[in-house]
Amino acid sequence: MNFLRKLRRDNADGGSITTYLLYGIGEIILVVIGILIAVSINNWNEEKKSQKELLNIYTIVKADLENDIADINRILGIHQETRHLYGKVLGDSLAKQDYALYPRAAFLIMGYPEFSMDKRGISLLGEFRSNSEHIQDTLMTTIIDFYSERTLEIEVDDKFRAMDFEDNYMHWKNNYEWWQGYILRTDFTGFLEYATTDSDYKNRVANFYFLTYDIFLPELVLFKNGALEIISTIDNRMRDS
Repeated sequence: MNFLRKLRRDNADGGSITTYLLYGIGEIILVVIGILIAVSINNWNEEKKSQKELLNIYTIVKADLENDIADINRILGIHQETRHLYGKVLGDSLAKQDYALYPRAAFLIMGYPEFSMDKRGISLLGEFRSNSEHIQDTLMTTIIDFYSERTLEIEVDDKFRAMDFEDNYMHWKNNYEWWQGYILRTDFTGFLEYATTDSDYKNRVANFYFLTYDIFLPELVLFKNGALEIISTIDNRMRDS
């Protein structure tokens, strides 16, 4: 600035064209520097704004995962309570009279607790990544990859469970006279005869058991464990921010 002031005085005192040009170039350089500084400050502010938005999204993802874990624990608990009944049916240790002691045994394959992920956070995170491609964040990539893999596995398993349930439901409905009494829970006589003498029932229970305990529930445990790791990482990120 002192240099430019001197050039301005020299120019005002009738300085040479060279002096005038140097002054003009100096002014231009100052303007460019000012613009670059302004752009840098604006970029810094935008970066801080984006990082704050990302942290807010991580908070939502964490809440979603905590809700999912609670739902998974509920489902695991329900299936833990009924697992021994599958063993009794498949081991031929349930006689007709025993169904009175275990009412739930009559409906082992007539329904199942569903798992529905909370996806608000991952939806926001996907939108954020699309709109902020300049931001590279390993945690964001980890979360998106986690949801992509685990959602696919669980949806495939859910599809097979739903198909199996529908097949059982329609088969009984269309082929057995005892269906009305069974579904309305007014007369279990025909069903109990079928359940204790027909191998078709054991086959259906075995298939339902396989889809649930050998395929679906292990996927829920994988989801839960992965979710716990992500929650821990989010907590660390929040503490460091």
